[in-house]
Amino acid sequence: MSSTIKRICTFFGKLTLGAGVALFTLWVFGAICVDGPFAAGRGNFALGVVWLLVLGFLILRFKDIRQRIGIWVIGLAIVLIPWALISPSNDRDWQQDWRKTGWAEIKGDEITFHNYRNFDYSKDGEITEIWEKKTVRLSNLRGIDYFHDAFGGDWIAHPMTSFDFGVDGRVVLSIETRREEGEDYSEIGGLYKMFELQYVFGSERDLVRVRTNVRNEPVYLYRLNISEKAMKGLFLQSVEALNNLKESPRWYHVVTANCTTSLRTQTPEKSRRQFDIRLLLNGKLDELLYERGDLIHDGIEFQQLRKEALINEKAQAAHHSFDFSKLIRE
Repeated sequence: MSSTIKRICTFFGKLTLGAGVALFTLWVFGAICVDGPFAAGRGNFALGVVWLLVLGFLILRFKDIRQRIGIWVIGLAIVLIPWALISPSNDRDWQQDWRKTGWAEIKGDEITFHNYRNFDYSKDGEITEIWEKKTVRLSNLRGIDYFHDAFGGDWIAHPMTSFDFGVDGRVVLSIETRREEGEDYSEIGGLYKMFELQYVFGSERDLVRVRTNVRNEPVYLYRLNISEKAMKGLFLQSVEALNNLKESPRWYHVVTANCTTSLRTQTPEKSRRQFDIRLLLNGKLDELLYERGDLIHDGIEFQQLRKEALINEKAQAAHHSFDFSKLIRE
């Protein structure tokens, strides 16, 4: 290897290492800003800026590379050790949508959901908070529908899974950020410990209607092409995840534990499908499911299927009807 190539390799090696150090330092700065000791205001940001300035000053004071590395490691440890000790909880001052912690009781063929969400909404968005008990029979599970809430356009969506139990009705699973009073959703906050993860089981009149009718977000409805075995497996895995979160709360993470990747990680590793970037950029998740043959489409091209799958007009017309689930499918 010539000396020129060696110099080029050394240069790019140092550049890559420097970029990695800078990005990780910036991430730790973000941890102070998001999860710092101050409850509100600009206190955490100011603390992060002070930390960054002191760390930079101390590193620049030394010329020896080993001393600089030592200062950097100590500076990170001062932040990361207490940050690692911040634990998720089910006992906080939650906003109305996530006030109750759900759980399910399994007795043979019967599954009973506790704190099953069934809120009612007026046309102007006034909320009547209703938490119920809901019992279904696993033997009645006969299909799964997929609701694709494209609230963020072509790049960000919120997927919801609706389990059809025939005479027992439909049960929707929505995997969400559990937010405290005063918190708003934040992608940056989702990289840290800002939100707990919550599995919300509830009715379509609640979890779908609030999106189509109250928030006026475009929602698409698809029928999943799934075997009976896989159907029951997905449902039972989701119930198990629900109960696990009651006993051992977890943090939401915008990459590893969000509304899409949580379903993937709850599935046994040997049964998982190949990862696709559209699991993160999930505004195109319905397109991915179509390509994989997971949607029933009767030979219709995807764009036409998506056009026909939009349910907002029907949902808004059925706002006050208790046959909401039936009417959005006609």
